[in-house]
Amino acid sequence: MYHKSTLFWCSFLCVFFESFLFVACSKKEYQDVLKTVYEPKAEPTELYDEFTVQLKGSALQKGETGTWSITKGTVVEDYVKIDDPNNPNSFFRGVPGEEYILTWTVKGSGNSNTATVDVKIPELHIDIKENTPSSFKTILHFAVDPKYKGKWSFDKAYGHLHSTYHDGWARPVEENPTIELHGYSNTSYQVTYTMTYAGKNYQFTKKVQTGEYQEDEALNELQMGRGGRVVEDKDGHIIEMNMQASGIAHRFNDPGSFPALKAFKYLRKLILGGSSLKDVPTIFGDHYLALEELSLDRVGYYLTIPDNFGNLTKLKSFHLTPMRTPDLGYTVVLPKTFGNLKSLETLIMRYVGDVDFNGTLGKLVNLKHLDCFVTQLPSDFGNLTKLVSTEVLAQQAYIPSSLSQCRNLRFARFSFVYPGSSPVTLPSDIDNLTKLDTLEIYGESRLQQLPQSFGNLKSLKQLWIQGESLQSIPDNIGNLSNLRFWLVGGNFKTLPASIGNLKKLEDLWLSPSVEKLPDEFGGLSSLSYLNMENSRLTTLPETFGKLKSLKEINARASSITDFPSSFGQLDGLLKLDFNYSKLKKFPVEICALKAVNNVILNGTNLGRLPDEIYSMRSGVIFTLYQCLNMDYDQLKEITAKRDGLVFYY
Repeated sequence: MYHKSTLFWCSFLCVFFESFLFVACSKKEYQDVLKTVYEPKAEPTELYDEFTVQLKGSALQKGETGTWSITKGTVVEDYVKIDDPNNPNSFFRGVPGEEYILTWTVKGSGNSNTATVDVKIPELHIDIKENTPSSFKTILHFAVDPKYKGKWSFDKAYGHLHSTYHDGWARPVEENPTIELHGYSNTSYQVTYTMTYAGKNYQFTKKVQTGEYQEDEALNELQMGRGGRVVEDKDGHIIEMNMQASGIAHRFNDPGSFPALKAFKYLRKLILGGSSLKDVPTIFGDHYLALEELSLDRVGYYLTIPDNFGNLTKLKSFHLTPMRTPDLGYTVVLPKTFGNLKSLETLIMRYVGDVDFNGTLGKLVNLKHLDCFVTQLPSDFGNLTKLVSTEVLAQQAYIPSSLSQCRNLRFARFSFVYPGSSPVTLPSDIDNLTKLDTLEIYGESRLQQLPQSFGNLKSLKQLWIQGESLQSIPDNIGNLSNLRFWLVGGNFKTLPASIGNLKKLEDLWLSPSVEKLPDEFGGLSSLSYLNMENSRLTTLPETFGKLKSLKEINARASSITDFPSSFGQLDGLLKLDFNYSKLKKFPVEICALKAVNNVILNGTNLGRLPDEIYSMRSGVIFTLYQCLNMDYDQLKEITAKRDGLVFYY
């Protein structure tokens, strides 16, 4: 049985539910979606993206067709269109900022009804963002949303544009969405980004102000950073850069495109050897006024020196050589301003062509080291009173008399290509060069004599004079008490007796013209190497055996026919070479040599070897190719009886 209260509530709910249904049904108005007479609607649209809205036409009924159309507004082919005109919820694309009226036409059962809707495409807005690093003042970074395909422009001149945007497509730099403006200092720029859409240009601008060029910006232009090859001072200024073999150094030649390079105003040392530099840049003389050392070794081809190079008044060292030697006859004329380089101490200009100093060399009063190819040594060479070393290759043979004023000169090497219009003469007071330890003269200079004062060069250690024009050697040549190396060519037949006083002489190259040596020759107690190649000497003085320090003799193709008896006293001699000399027989004096280990007698007239050869020290190697009148049976006999001797024949 049910409880009375339960029955009560069941009866109540049934009555309530029936009453609710009655009330609800009496207020509800049903709409027949399949009715044949229907009034179309076009509701307000919603923005789908910047250029597109989604349409909301009334739903089509059975037997009906619908079509969207553009009633009012500019239609641009491919830019203004309805994706699916028969779809009530189609998408419409328009032109930014334009207004349109669209019509939704419904046809069915012989009737045609329309509804319209106003569509406003919002104005286009592109935000130009600036992302310039805080340390940059002239290289400014700008960006827009990559979906906007446009082009950057600027109202004033600038260096160049660069972009780091990469999407796999090749396009002009200014058409990339991210851009770097390498601008000029202290310039107000209006940055414009222009997007062309549906034949209409949309421009968006931003005004910016540049500051001074920054050293970090200059490093950025060279794809370098601080540290490593870059040295800073205590204030963070860049004072040294090593750009050896840099492939980007050519940017120094184009400061208009890379203006931030002007920031290196504290730079003292710059090395650009083997780099892509094309020529001596003008930016150095305009902005790098603190430079003290500049190396442009193996750069460019036809090199020139700009007029403003003379502004580098603090420059102490300058090295300039091209990557390739220019054609013969190319002349580099230095600007008059080159004489302003009063601080210059080292100047190296090799293979650049023939340098015409244009009256400036004598003004470089602090120059200590000069290595250069010149047209001719200038007459004001003597103004270089601080000069310590010089190596000059000149087209015309000429040594100015002012050379004797270079009282600090220690090393001098002069090479001449052409003999010139008159013979070279050394200054009569050349003994003023009291510190000179090396003098070398190469090429056909037509130097005919050495001044008498030449013997007073007490510091001279190395003397090298090439050529055949020298007629005599001064009698006092023996006063060169410190001379260690001698190579003097000429047309003289004898050497003065004083040559025996050269107690420190170690290397001696005799001129082929010499026909006789003085007896005093044996006084060369330190002589270690003697070259008599092609000499006209037929014999050697008896004092030759006193050369106890002699270790090697080169007498190839000489006219010597025999040796003095003292030859066997050369206790230090290790090697002798008389290839194709005029020897008449095997020199028996060789057999007494205590240290010799290499005897070369190719092409000589030896005949039968003396019996003294059996007493020679072991370890001697004889080279006897193409010897005349050689007794080869005897050689075999000697080899069989005497170990330790080697014969090559």
